[in-house]
Amino acid sequence: MRIRIVGRVKDGIIPIGYRMMIVSLLKKAIEKGDKEYFNKLYYYNEKKNKKIKSFCFGTYLQNFMFEEEGIKVDGKINITISTPDYMLGVSMYNGLLKLSTYKYKDKYEFIKEKVILEKEKIISDEHVVLKTLSPIVMKDSEGKKVDIDSENYEKELNYISNIILESYRGYGLKRKLVFIPVNMKKSVVKEEIAGFTKEINKRYIYINGYSGIFTMEGDVEDLNLLLQLGIGFRRSEGFGLISLV
Repeated sequence: MRIRIVGRVKDGIIPIGYRMMIVSLLKKAIEKGDKEYFNKLYYYNEKKNKKIKSFCFGTYLQNFMFEEEGIKVDGKINITISTPDYMLGVSMYNGLLKLSTYKYKDKYEFIKEKVILEKEKIISDEHVVLKTLSPIVMKDSEGKKVDIDSENYEKELNYISNIILESYRGYGLKRKLVFIPVNMKKSVVKEEIAGFTKEINKRYIYINGYSGIFTMEGDVEDLNLLLQLGIGFRRSEGFGLISLV
């Protein structure tokens, strides 16, 4: 299921770490769509559920400019969410229909204009050309960033993809993925993540990712699920959304 939200922000300003604002919006939508499902997804034994979430998203800002304490957006904000999980998708979609506005930190307000269910593209070949709709974040087993030209990039991509698929369907990759960057550029994202920024005593963290076009080869079922689930780390925080070229 692929959902697109079109909206704008009151006063034309969003936070520099706007992805956390979108995360908060989507959580509220799921809660409004199905409170019982929301509690099951985000809590376990009255504690936060750290299980991998089976969705990813990307945000496109029209006519924006960075300012000292925020981002000025003169155009629309498009948010694309992707998930293979029907229950999650329906809960989110129904909740988004119920939301007309959403306030974040009593300072920013997102105004929803429309919610669109987009037609999903299906992969039918073992070799595909893909593009990013939000940066792909890759890390190694020690949590260190992995550059796209590293000989370990494909290995770490297979590692996290295996975990993503196993978490969703109970088993991992059917066969190894082959990843070839075609036109990928590095992007550094400035984000504000409450628990982490408190731990390092800094307001923002910097997340390294890559955006652009690449090819991937693998099992067709694996590829279709990764197209829906996203690839890499921090997918449910606004990274790793991909699309067929």
